[in-house]
Amino acid sequence: MSLPKEFVKGICAIVKKEFEPLMRMLGIKEVYTVNNWGEAKNFLDKLATRNDLAIVAVQKSLVPAEISFIDLNLQRLYPVVVLIPDDKKDLFESLKVFYRELIRRYIGYEIHLE
Repeated sequence: MSLPKEFVKGICAIVKKEFEPLMRMLGIKEVYTVNNWGEAKNFLDKLATRNDLAIVAVQKSLVPAEISFIDLNLQRLYPVVVLIPDDKKDLFESLKVFYRELIRRYIGYEIHLE
């Protein structure tokens, strides 16, 4: 039994050219290659109006530091914008710090994770 079309949503990616093969290997068929944040923002604006997408994966180095995950996702329920880390320092970042900041910005309260 398959789900109705309105419940089936896809995934796409916005990345730099060198990340495109990785996205294709991960099974993402709809991949947009860009060179800078301006181009990525244009694609994000276009993709935000589509009802057939659940996730838009964006290479983290394309997004300016002052724009957070929360800022990218406040306007709508779908598609969810997910930032893909592409720098070694991002891979070693403390998950506690990341989630504490994410929750603080999203709900407005500071919490402490053990």
